[in-house]
Amino acid sequence: MTSSPARSGRTERTVSVGVFGGLRLIRPEVDLASRPPRERLILATLVAARGRTVSVSDLVDILWGEEPPSTAINQVQRHVGELRRLLEPELPPRATGTAVLGAGDGYRLDPAVVGSDLDRVAVLWTQARRSSAAQAAPAYLEALELVAGAPFSGLAWGKLTRPQFSAVERDRIALALDAADCALELRDPSSLAQALERVAADAPLDERLQARLVTLLARCGRRAEAIAVYDTARRRLWEELSIAPGPELQEAVDDILSEDARVASGADVPRKLPLAPAAVVDRAGIRTVLEEATATALRGEPAILAISGMAGIGKTTLAVQWAHSVADRFPDGELFVNLRGYSPKGESVSSAEALGQFLADLGGSGAGIQGGDGPLGEAYRRAIAGRRMVVVLDNVADVEQARSLLPGVPGCLVIITSRTHLPGLVVKDGAVPVPLNRLTDEESRRLLARRLGAVRVESDPASIDSIVVSCAGLPLALALAAASASGSPEAMQDVADGLSATSSALDFLALDAENDLRSTFEWSYRALSEDAARLFRLASVHPGVTHPHGALASIACLDLARTSATLGELVGANMFVQVARGEFAVHDLLRIYASEMSGGTFERVEAQRRLVGHYVHMTRRAFLAFGREPVAEVESPPPVAEAISSFASPDDAVRWFLSERKAVLETFGLALALGLDREAALIALDWRPMRQAVDPPSIMIEAIGQATDAAARCGDERLEIELRRDLAVNLGLSGHDMESQHHFERVLETYREWGDDAGEANTLRNLGYLDADPSTRLVLTAQSVAAARRSGRSDILAISLVSYAAIVLMFGTNEELAAVTVEADRCVAESGSDYLTPYVVVYRAIVHARAGQFDEALALVETTRDSLDVMIQAHSAMATVIAAAGADLREMAYEARELFDRLERDHEEFLTNDYESAIMRPWMDDAIAAMEGRLAH
Repeated sequence: MTSSPARSGRTERTVSVGVFGGLRLIRPEVDLASRPPRERLILATLVAARGRTVSVSDLVDILWGEEPPSTAINQVQRHVGELRRLLEPELPPRATGTAVLGAGDGYRLDPAVVGSDLDRVAVLWTQARRSSAAQAAPAYLEALELVAGAPFSGLAWGKLTRPQFSAVERDRIALALDAADCALELRDPSSLAQALERVAADAPLDERLQARLVTLLARCGRRAEAIAVYDTARRRLWEELSIAPGPELQEAVDDILSEDARVASGADVPRKLPLAPAAVVDRAGIRTVLEEATATALRGEPAILAISGMAGIGKTTLAVQWAHSVADRFPDGELFVNLRGYSPKGESVSSAEALGQFLADLGGSGAGIQGGDGPLGEAYRRAIAGRRMVVVLDNVADVEQARSLLPGVPGCLVIITSRTHLPGLVVKDGAVPVPLNRLTDEESRRLLARRLGAVRVESDPASIDSIVVSCAGLPLALALAAASASGSPEAMQDVADGLSATSSALDFLALDAENDLRSTFEWSYRALSEDAARLFRLASVHPGVTHPHGALASIACLDLARTSATLGELVGANMFVQVARGEFAVHDLLRIYASEMSGGTFERVEAQRRLVGHYVHMTRRAFLAFGREPVAEVESPPPVAEAISSFASPDDAVRWFLSERKAVLETFGLALALGLDREAALIALDWRPMRQAVDPPSIMIEAIGQATDAAARCGDERLEIELRRDLAVNLGLSGHDMESQHHFERVLETYREWGDDAGEANTLRNLGYLDADPSTRLVLTAQSVAAARRSGRSDILAISLVSYAAIVLMFGTNEELAAVTVEADRCVAESGSDYLTPYVVVYRAIVHARAGQFDEALALVETTRDSLDVMIQAHSAMATVIAAAGADLREMAYEARELFDRLERDHEEFLTNDYESAIMRPWMDDAIAAMEGRLAH
């Protein structure tokens, strides 16, 4: 029962239609009984379509079937006209109104104007499905009360069997089934059971709904009525369909009879769950999965929950807490065993020991049973057969250990916890995977409030926020931190300070031998293979938020295939998390533990050197995607050659840099710290085209200055001068004019001494872009083009011409700009400098827009839509405003101007020259003003 969203700007529907219990018009209040049957049928069809278009041919088919009259279409149009005036009584003659809209070859109701009880039911249903059982119950109750009457009753039965209407009835039954599953989770399901009775009465042959009702009535203590419902359904099935009740309905009544027998026998009921954990919080999205599995078990079907996650993520707490919350739904008791799957060798619980414990709990004995796990398992399954129980298998090491302890009979809820994913149980045994992720910040605060008390938490929000950040959503860490902070009033601040210091964080999460986060991590670490343990330790040298597959291969010096296998093991053990294809992450506290494991070792230093080597080669590959010639060669080979990716386009290189920006910048700093000056300088040299596209100049100055000094220390003068030119550019863009000029003078003098025309062209181009005087800018960029021609390098000439075009755009004529872009376009193509193509395209678009060729301009702009370069986005927005305004496309023109405003606001330092506001904005304003003048007349 999905409802369409309301149209923007409309907040109140003016028409309301009732569906359930008969078609009726609630607002405006009109008795539809006197309306023509075909008019009522059109209204019902449009309401059932829920805002979608119903074609005229479909309406003709619904009204007349296979033999419509020749006037059928005219009659439909006449009925729609009458319907419009019915829904909107004040509608003038011949007006179409806002309720029934013509759409293509048909009609639809505007959901912003016309509402129905279908819409309200859809909202309630969605709200209920996203909530816990207790929170969902009121929404389900209201929805069931709305659908208590059959939908569209009063229409001819033959019409109601059409798909448009039968879909509404199917949704009604599906809603009732969901509500029944919710009711089975409640301590008092009586109100929902009463509401379900009314819906079930209209669906006597739906065995699923009748079975749920039988179970619910029994749960409410109405066993006689439950058996009567079964008898009625059984009789109707035989009389109308000549079939006996299916397994689901039969098992529902069998459960009542067998439970009565067990109660009469007075058998002992095992209650083996540990104490219910205190101070737990609900996890977003988890409760629904648990409720669905529990409802499956209560229907007498096999149900296995496999809860997995890293050490300390709260698996056991969740399992025990949920088992306690549903224990009263399973009358034959609960079994629990901690298998200690990750404890030191010799301390884990064997399958035979666990089976013997379960047999004893069930009133039997494993003594004297020979042959090991097989015969013990058979005895266990015989003992549990016919019982409805909760079985918790905690701390499972592997699939086989878990499988040997499964009841093997329906009606039991099995909850398994493990640090591995146990995919074999999911594939072969139908287990429902419940992977636990870290708590959200809000969930973490709620957990601390329950542990420390709301008053203490509210008294020092800064310390709480710091603890939440440091514990990174790990429940065990939060619990240990709360325990450490539970002493004096100053203790919470001490814990916050200790956790925020990486060197001492784990010390503040160690209370004693039994409550120590390091020990918990160690149990998982010891179970890893040699390769996985090594990669886990060394991955901590990677500074990024996520760790790319290739970078990890380089750090560990493993080929990609071996790295993939090792990562698979780490992900399976929940030591790593795969966050995207080829991207992995490690919990912050696990990273600290890994750093401690490798800290101060030769192994770690070598891994750091390989990390630097990896990013030297990655930034070089990214640089080469722009079609530029490198200034200096990379002398050392990559740590793992196949781990160095290539990039198909400049935008691909920019996307890579955006995803790994933190890692690249911090690896640059690591190179400096390790004394790898040339490597640091190369990284800074090659990241230029990516950083220029995404980073404001002011934040680049410090790193480029450090790189320039590093190049000087390693004696590579050409590398130093090129970096100094980059430094001068960013200083100038940031307003440090004198310092910028000082560096430019040295750079220009050096290039001229060397006779390096390419370097001179680049420097003159930079100077021209930064100079405040228009005439000087034209002269300098023209000189840049001349020097580029002398260099004989088409790539240098291409970028000089593009820069010259930018200046001509501001201070030249449209004809001059057209001539420059023609030559620039040709030179870009010849040199393979594809990264410059979007610049040429937007300049050509501006030429067309200013020449009145609006369609051509808009077509060119469309090709730059996906560019990540802020300047290209700004120029494209300007060209769009001029062309769209010229073509009287008001909405497009305003959207483009809003985009330009947003770019100017969000990327202030990219648009530093006065011409953006002094020239570009007046062009846009003039174009829009001219458009508004034309449209006003």
